Parts: sequence; structure tokens; C-alpha cells
Amino acid sequence: MTPRFICLLLLSLAVPGTSAAGDWFENPARTRGLLGSTALPLHAGEGFIGQQAFFFTVAEVGLSERVSLHAATATPFQLVYSERIFSLMGGIKVSTPLSGKLHLAFGAQGGSYDSDFPGSLGPHNAVAAYGTLTYGTADANLSLTVQPIYVWARDQYGGLMVLPMLGGFLRVGEHWGFAGELALSPVEAMADPFAFATAGARFMGPRWSVDLGVLAGTQLQHQDTPAIVPGATFLFHWR
Repeated sequence: MTPRFICLLLLSLAVPGTSAAGDWFENPARTRGLLGSTALPLHAGEGFIGQQAFFFTVAEVGLSERVSLHAATATPFQLVYSERIFSLMGGIKVSTPLSGKLHLAFGAQGGSYDSDFPGSLGPHNAVAAYGTLTYGTADANLSLTVQPIYVWARDQYGGLMVLPMLGGFLRVGEHWGFAGELALSPVEAMADPFAFATAGARFMGPRWSVDLGVLAGTQLQHQDTPAIVPGATFLFHWR
């Protein structure tokens, strides 16, 4: 996130009415960042399904005003390029309001991934617990997530990685806004410690959202200079 984006976001959090008009529809993607999530909850029966960053098919549904279930798989993408395929991740999220603008969420997720892509290193499994603190509203918020992740591969010892992530969203018009995230892993897991950042724009209607952005990270090419990868997310939302 750029310093200008952070300043605008902090201003919108501090001054009521800065970021949104009162008659705008509710932000359907308020529970998500470009890659991570916020502590804001789905409503009971609300949900979404779609394609995240081209690679993952994702879905989430609210069981109540505080509890939701989510799932993701890369299998449709893998079918195009790979013969050996399997990927599935699922999890639960519990969110609770601490005040009018402060929400806390915690949850757990896990899954498996297998592919014959070059460099994929065969089957991998992962389990994670996480906690997220979000300050702000559906239209202007900052979120801090801390997530310990344990990753292991077949016939190999596993490793624990802790991934803190700071993210934010600022709605500047009824149908669009800006989002970004910054993550830094100080602990090795299956590879070297890594860092990445995302930045992009979100376009939305009452029942859809589209994210267009880039991800930059030194781990993507296993070298010191960052690799920059464009991505897009397309989601259908229902209430």
C-alpha cells in the first residue's frame, strides 16, 4: 500500500461520512481483501462463489450472523495443464463485534494440494489457525491477521510458518475502491522466509465484485529482485 492510500484510509476511518454516501448498497466483498480476509462477517444465508486470482475456485456461506464456512480448490485450473491433480481447502470463521467499528475473527482451515507441475514437489498438506482484527466499516477498514501455518509434504518433515498480514480497503465511489495487503513471514516453512504485497482496485455491484491488481514477492522467482504478477478475481454474491 502506498503512503497516500494509507493516509486516505486513516482519514476515512476517523471522519464519519468521508468514504461513503448513505444510500450506497452494502459492500458485498466487505469480508475479503485481495488475498486475505477481514474480520467483518457475512449475514446468515449470504455467500459468494467465483474465481480468485484466476487460479482458485472459492466459495463462502454465512451459517449465522457470526459464523461462516469457506472452501477453495485449484482443480478446474489444474485440469487444463496437469494429469495428476488434487487440491481442496476448507475452513471455518467466527466473527464477533468488539465495538461499532472494531471486529475480531478467528478460525481454522486446512487442505491438500497435489500436482505434477514442474517444481511443485508433489503432495503437500497444510493446517492453519488465524486471528484477524479489523477496524473500520465495510467501506473503509484496516485489518491485521496473524496466521501460524504448518506445512508438510509426503516423506518429508514439516515446518511451521507464521504469516502476519496487514490489509486495507477504501471505497471511493459507489461501485469501486482500492485495496492492498502487505505480508512478511519471519519463520521458514517448506522454503525460505518470504514477503509479498498486493495492490489493486475493486469494482462491485450488489451481487458481484471484480478485483484487478498485482502481487509482488521475492519468493516467486527464488531471487532477490521482486517478481510482479497480475491477477483478477471474479465473484458472484447472493443474499
